[in-house]
Amino acid sequence: AIPSTPATQHISPRLGNHLAMRYRLVATSFGGVGCTSTIRGAVRHTLQTDLPTQMGGGDSAAQPIEALLASLLGCKVATAHYVARHLWARPHNRFESIEFADVEAVRDPRGALHLPITEPPPSPPGLTRVSGVARVHLPAGSPLTADDVAVLGRVVEQRCPIAAMLAAAGVEMDMEWVPGGAAPL
Repeated sequence: AIPSTPATQHISPRLGNHLAMRYRLVATSFGGVGCTSTIRGAVRHTLQTDLPTQMGGGDSAAQPIEALLASLLGCKVATAHYVARHLWARPHNRFESIEFADVEAVRDPRGALHLPITEPPPSPPGLTRVSGVARVHLPAGSPLTADDVAVLGRVVEQRCPIAAMLAAAGVEMDMEWVPGGAAPL
């Protein structure tokens, strides 16, 4: 058994001999279509989502799809740091930062908005494609190459939990991983 500490209290044996991470949240709607979610862990964090005013919201926070995309990019950053530590030889097993550029997600709004509401929509309501460029900023003098960064990207795409969920849902994931030169300020 794993001792219960703040770092391990969300680990739950549920997958045979493997450990499963659990995430607990509560949420409350506000202002019609807005939502405040509170993560219930050792440290509580709060996230909000809303819709633009033209869609009936108050435009007080990111749309849920935008929050999902921000989570995807944050997950890729965290995963990339882990992968780099285990993929690349020391002392070159880290990078300065990742800059995601031209990230675009596509979905057909008819999937969610088709009427009458009881009829099947003509297209799926979810995302169909996420694309962009991940510029990995390496430390000055790093011997790592564009091929090394491309391998990092392939492993990150396989290991990132949010990317894996989207890919399993049929979303085409098209992120190009390239060296980015000096880290942005």
